[in-house]
Amino acid sequence: MNRAIEPELRLPEKITLPEPEIISLKNGVKVYCVNAGEQEILKLEVIFRAGEWYGEKIALATMVNKLMEAGTSTKTAYELSQAFDFYGAYIETECTSDVASVKLFTLTRFAKETFSLLMEMLTDAVFPEEEMELFATQNIQQLRINRKKVEYLARINFNMLLFPSGHPYGRIADEESYRQFSQADLKKWYTEKYCPQNCIAILSGKTDDNTLQYLNDTLGAWKSDVQHPMVELNYPSEFTPQKSFVPVEGAVQSAIRIGCRIPNKLHPDFASLTVLNTILGGYFGSRLMSNLREDKGYTYGIGSAAVSMVQQGYFFITTQVAATVKEDALVQIYKEIQILREQEVGAEELQLVKNYMIGTLQQSMDGPLSVADRIKSTLIYGLNMNYYENYLQVIKDINSEQLIHLAKTYLIPSEMVEVVAG
Repeated sequence: MNRAIEPELRLPEKITLPEPEIISLKNGVKVYCVNAGEQEILKLEVIFRAGEWYGEKIALATMVNKLMEAGTSTKTAYELSQAFDFYGAYIETECTSDVASVKLFTLTRFAKETFSLLMEMLTDAVFPEEEMELFATQNIQQLRINRKKVEYLARINFNMLLFPSGHPYGRIADEESYRQFSQADLKKWYTEKYCPQNCIAILSGKTDDNTLQYLNDTLGAWKSDVQHPMVELNYPSEFTPQKSFVPVEGAVQSAIRIGCRIPNKLHPDFASLTVLNTILGGYFGSRLMSNLREDKGYTYGIGSAAVSMVQQGYFFITTQVAATVKEDALVQIYKEIQILREQEVGAEELQLVKNYMIGTLQQSMDGPLSVADRIKSTLIYGLNMNYYENYLQVIKDINSEQLIHLAKTYLIPSEMVEVVAG
């Protein structure tokens, strides 16, 4: 082997998401199983349509999701944590705008015991008032710290302008948000949203027949008489492009956030937009990094992202620069957007971006637990399991003419929200 010779780059012909085995438990809950891997570990994620989107007030969904770990009728928060720890397992709770989930990571040989502990959380959480107070105090303290940060101020004001009029994606929690709910409010949300009629589960890792039987004996035995009709919520679909400056006394840096709404991943253009985004600011070698960091020295980092949520997508650019150069930084950002709208991307640059994105896509499917995350995304959006195969093909086939068309269609400077805080 001559190590002076660069190895040949071989791109995959296709990337296929393994088709999960779909099992219906005795109570009707669907479980998507990815039985793979060499290590005797499991991840069980139980997913609920219980994100912030479904709450009339901000923070209720998040509080319930987090405080499920705060104890049951037979165990305190400490005892519950110690019980999982005894088996070498741990719990993660997550609440996004669209869904809430509880994830259990455990050794396969302790599936029976840890599944039972998980079900205790899902069915018997009591939300102690002292834990509610602690949660509120910690979040209020963090909020007060964040309000002194220009990046935080730019982000929350950007969200409120992009999703106005009380839209769930634009609502921001304040100090009152964490103290507005009673224990009864939390229990009501918990009972209505965390029920077998409103969940799916994904089991990944090294499974066997015993594991599935334990799951049927625990999650499958869960019964609830709660009626859970899916509520159709309607919020304003339009926004008015605005520029906003948020003054921060004594700030030496300015945080910039610029963006607009775009389609989410249910739209055929979304996959192509991720390529456009990567060229502009989606990786370390992007045009925005080359301009504002390497050439101008205005910032340590600048990036952009195409974000998909179930009800809407959006695009944003974010950076922090010295207050003295914020005006030119804005000029340079819009300059790079305009170049994408007018000039073709060179073949060498485009191929580099394609290679990077394909490599990242492959890495994101490395191992059964990662595969489970990809399956989760398809399930939340109701997509087919061949979504990532099609996504790979979009990356490989896209050309400069298509990128210009996308930039002209979606990246329109006059239709963007711009926030500067500093």
